This record gives sequence, C-alpha cells and structure tokens, in this order.
Amino acid sequence: MSANKSKCRQHLNQIFSIIGIALLTLSVNANQHSVGDVTIHYNALSTANIPAEVASQYKITRSNRTGMVNISVMKNDKAVEANIFGNGKNLAGQLKELAFKEVREEDSVYYIATFTFTNKETIRFDLQVQPERKGKLIPLQFKQQLYAD
Repeated sequence: MSANKSKCRQHLNQIFSIIGIALLTLSVNANQHSVGDVTIHYNALSTANIPAEVASQYKITRSNRTGMVNISVMKNDKAVEANIFGNGKNLAGQLKELAFKEVREEDSVYYIATFTFTNKETIRFDLQVQPERKGKLIPLQFKQQLYAD
C-alpha cells in the first residue's frame, strides 16, 4: 500500500471517528437505530468538511452543496456487511437518489452515498438496511438539515 493511500485511510478513519464522537456528545442514542442484536449508525453531512486528499481517494465530490450519508451496521458489536437501499426527499418532495458504495477500513465497513442540497435544506432519508446481505430489511428513517458554508 502506498504511503499516500495509507495517509488517506487514516484521514477517513479520523473523520468517521470525529463524527462518532460528535454524535455521542449529543446523546448516547443519537443517530443510531437498534433492532435486536443489530445497531445501525447513521449521519448526513456536507462533503465540504472532508479533507481534499480523502475525498480524492474515495472519489467523493467535495462541495458546500454536496452532502454525504454515512451508514455503518454492527451486529453483536462487530461491523458487518450490508445492503443499503433508499433515497432522500426534501420538504418539497424532490427526490435525492442515493447509490451507496462500500468503504472498508481494517475492521470497519462504511456505506456512503452523495447527493446535492441547497443551504438550510432539510432532507428526510428513507432507507432499508439488510445486515449481512441476507434476511429481512430493517427500515431506517431520519431527517437532517444541511447548511452550505
């Protein structure tokens, strides 16, 4: 692995760690949904906050008008692969198509999808998560207001 690729992975881990810490600060149960032994962690943010080298490495468009949904799925406190389906809609009902791609980092698995947004736009995400890529789908709904800096 090249030193540059390793550095990008470290930055991405730092970003997701910072997101995780920020979520825990807000509330112990913030931005997570549990069903049985499965816990889904989720977040939506502006890609303008992602370092340029990390965005380049993972082909994420950095922009103050591009958002990113980040999903991770845990089963019995261990990261598992998943199928993630769904979309987002703003308050006017305009659809935000989401195509999730998998990102693997050591023992972690993340699913990310990007979308466009306008300043102060609230988006309601309606997702279906299939842990371990088999069995029943778990519905996940949340909304997030995004700001263009």
